[in-house]
Amino acid sequence: MALARSLDWLFQLGTQPRRRRASAALGPLRVWPSGRAAMAMIAGVALLFAGLAVFRVWSAIHAIAPRAQPADLITLVHAQSDEPGSLGWKIKHDQRINILLLGYGGPGHDGAYLTDSIMVLSIRPGTHEATMVSLPRDLWVKIPALPNNRVMMGKLNSAYAIGTDRRNYPNVRSDWKTATGGGDLAAATVSQVIGQRIDYWVGVDFRAFRDVVDALGGVQLNVPTALDDRRYPRGESTGMMHVHFDSGWQQFDGERALEYARSRESTSDFDRSRRQQLIMLAVRQRVFSLNAIPRLLSLLGALQDNVRTNLRPAQMRQLADLAGQFKDEDIRRIAIDTSNFLRSGYNSSGQYVLQPLDPTYDALHRYLAAAPVDRALLAARVPFQLQDGSGRYWLPYGIGTPASIMASLLQAQGLNARPGPATRLRVAQTQILDGSGGSAAATVAWLQSYFGGVVVPAAAPASGPSVTVLLGSDFTLKTFPAP
Repeated sequence: MALARSLDWLFQLGTQPRRRRASAALGPLRVWPSGRAAMAMIAGVALLFAGLAVFRVWSAIHAIAPRAQPADLITLVHAQSDEPGSLGWKIKHDQRINILLLGYGGPGHDGAYLTDSIMVLSIRPGTHEATMVSLPRDLWVKIPALPNNRVMMGKLNSAYAIGTDRRNYPNVRSDWKTATGGGDLAAATVSQVIGQRIDYWVGVDFRAFRDVVDALGGVQLNVPTALDDRRYPRGESTGMMHVHFDSGWQQFDGERALEYARSRESTSDFDRSRRQQLIMLAVRQRVFSLNAIPRLLSLLGALQDNVRTNLRPAQMRQLADLAGQFKDEDIRRIAIDTSNFLRSGYNSSGQYVLQPLDPTYDALHRYLAAAPVDRALLAARVPFQLQDGSGRYWLPYGIGTPASIMASLLQAQGLNARPGPATRLRVAQTQILDGSGGSAAATVAWLQSYFGGVVVPAAAPASGPSVTVLLGSDFTLKTFPAP
């Protein structure tokens, strides 16, 4: 990395001994007092500039990563030890790594620190697989903001603001009264939602996003559906403007990419989550196709007021090295919304909010714990179908049945699932009907582990998938209970 090489040079500058050059004809070169003074002055100036360069790098790094320590400048050049529980240890032992990505308007925008974009990137380093999970900003959650383990009820997008805004939220726990308090509180809140620890988080405002995309020379994106928004917010004012995107491949600069990611008037917040995922993947692809990490490091000074993270510099380097080993097809995209685990409504104050169908979040926790699915299982591509064997569930009108919803969710994880035909069978316990004769043993075992229930040997069908999951009320009553 360019920054690492620069730092290495700066550190060596003051430590390398001066070498005297000798001439065979003239003998040893004599340095008169004035010469020594000049050389000392040159060395002093060089060290001063080196010191200023290191200070500027350190100031930018510390502004972006407040948990950084001066010794972290050395770890950018020299590898650090992998202690148990550290990022390096997790990478070495193939432990899941969860990174929370937050996008917000920043100073000058209404609701400057309300997070418009909330994503969790869940990585399995050993198999080079990852899952990108978008969470809706309107999810009504318990925010563990107050002393003595007390909570505030609020929308998920307010957690970062509560931990950042000292003036409007002076009574938060001491844990959140730090330079990283906003992201730490958002991470603690999201952790409750997904049922997993958030290891690291990165918060980026609109200006930083634009600058990064522009520094990359823009990104290319295949827009799946035309988008037209006549009420897009105009800059930092209260005015509106018209933005339009045709379908197909397009080149986006920073401003255009931001417009595509933010637009919400003409489509739902859930469609918006999927567009944000497409933008993130396009940025990632551009970074590694250009080997552009050094180019982004040159933006450190410009971004220091617009990016925050709890990552330390050596961890940034380790994650960058790891991310470069992933392929786009290794990253699955999932959006949690009203087509699967959530329902819409209004709270007691009349606010539009989203709430889980399963108030315990157990159904969502189980689903996310299973992602990403083992690469070998995905490679087998064993087809299976899901059928509704229970009439005991509640779902909002028009979004489907348990079988159709679960088929869509498992497809998002890369499994070869599909909803099966309607059946009049009603079972209390979920059954995995296995007509594969043992050839689909790994898939059947995974399905039993996920859904519970029992495996029932079955005759091979004349056509269609040889494995069927017949959802019983033991599954549907927990996953889709009546509110």
